[in-house]
Amino acid sequence: MALEIRVYYKDTDAGGVVYYANYLNYFEVARTEFLRQQGLIVEDYAAEGILLMVAEVNLKYISPAYYGDILSITTEVAELRKASLVLRHTVIAQDQSVLVAEGTTKLACVNTSAEPIKLPEEFSQKLQL
Repeated sequence: MALEIRVYYKDTDAGGVVYYANYLNYFEVARTEFLRQQGLIVEDYAAEGILLMVAEVNLKYISPAYYGDILSITTEVAELRKASLVLRHTVIAQDQSVLVAEGTTKLACVNTSAEPIKLPEEFSQKLQL
């Protein structure tokens, strides 16, 4: 699944380059939309006391993205375990077809007390590798 995001002025530093920490925001939007497209609505699980907590993020910056760029963020499942999953993200600047960044986000399934719990069965059914 690919999500398109336009780089706004608020996302950049003084040089008009995307501020590095904003890629984590882009990853969050991309993973939420990816899961939604798979029929896994994060807020529905949260209402049942099942939360997906970011446990680890890895991010590699390859090329800068600039104010006004349209970024295409691809998200896919890299790993699915009993109580966690890892999503892989790739960010491409569409205008230049340049790889901008890539990384992974590990999500742990926890209850409202932040104790690890098993992922709901729907995750393994809908996120087949």
